[in-house]
Amino acid sequence: MTETANNANFIFASCQAGAEAALRKEIPANHPELKLAFSRPGFVTFKVDVENRLPDRYTLKSTLARTSGWSLGRSESKDASEIITAIIENAGDVLARADVIHVWERDRKIPGAGGFEPGVSVLAEEAGKQLLAAMKATPEKFKKEPVLNRSAKPDALVFDVCIVEPNQWWYGFHEVNTTAGRWPGGVPMFDTDSDVVSRAYFKLKEAILWSGLPVSEGDVCAEIGSAPGGACQLLLEMGAKVIAIDPAEMEPEVLENPNLNHIRRRGHEVKKRDFRDVRWLFADITMVPNYTLDTVSEIVAHDAVNIKGMALTLKLTNWELLDSVPAWIKRVKDLGFKHVRTRQLAFNRQEICLIAAKDKFVLRSAKKKASPAKASPRG
Repeated sequence: MTETANNANFIFASCQAGAEAALRKEIPANHPELKLAFSRPGFVTFKVDVENRLPDRYTLKSTLARTSGWSLGRSESKDASEIITAIIENAGDVLARADVIHVWERDRKIPGAGGFEPGVSVLAEEAGKQLLAAMKATPEKFKKEPVLNRSAKPDALVFDVCIVEPNQWWYGFHEVNTTAGRWPGGVPMFDTDSDVVSRAYFKLKEAILWSGLPVSEGDVCAEIGSAPGGACQLLLEMGAKVIAIDPAEMEPEVLENPNLNHIRRRGHEVKKRDFRDVRWLFADITMVPNYTLDTVSEIVAHDAVNIKGMALTLKLTNWELLDSVPAWIKRVKDLGFKHVRTRQLAFNRQEICLIAAKDKFVLRSAKKKASPAKASPRG
């Protein structure tokens, strides 16, 4: 672990645009030592009680925070070089110790709106390159060269720059102790320009990277609410045998795969014995969360079924439903899943992902294998 002189009194958190009001409610409820300070769509800061000094490796207990860390301040100017000069002057000691630099823009749209998908933008990538160039110009001060917008290793010191506005950059740091903390802005790094059947492909890919759910070649998976087939497309690419459950039509390119069996029924209408060989259960149903939980509960509680893990998309028809997260987690744990986590994925919309596994050590071993490639800058 890197030792860092930390005199910061603020914590930053990034989230989905539109989720910040719910985040402002969630964080103080879980962390009474934090008070709201600054807020913009997709980016919020909280003031720390100076009488209650927190450790550098402080981690927010949050479903909505995409990533978080210590805020060291902000710099504003129409000239990017002036902003960078201020960052170096005010936070050069931390920057000099950094292993990785993450630069990202806050989301200004809901994922999927108008073709927008979260990730490192062209502006953020260029800003990061300018910052690195400024560091190289003073080698006597910056003796090590951090990498830019790559997946950070566990325990690495990451210097964060969030471009809240083109002329307003917030900066800080975090020490990596979560999977999402390895990614710029908490967004996994994979190509979103590829041709996929639906956005469910991106959601499930992120869920698997974040959770470490070890889907392997030959595993039998079932997805409830599968149409038009984005998540099934990913599972098939991973070599799984997939049972797709949905009364609606699936895309022909997914249906033609011999490893796919489409059952044109709703989840609760499928015979339980059809799940007897299923190892991993997925659900993305356009219904309220309790409907989804009722459906999967009937399946996993059956004597003939032995599901090892689940990834459930729970739709939030209103943000107040987040108050029910503890009850949802307890309900799933009561089904025999000891390891349960929730997160609003970067590629979720107004919904969250619930991951459940009977053996958390399986997830841990899978996480060690996950090593996403460098981010692809996008406009």
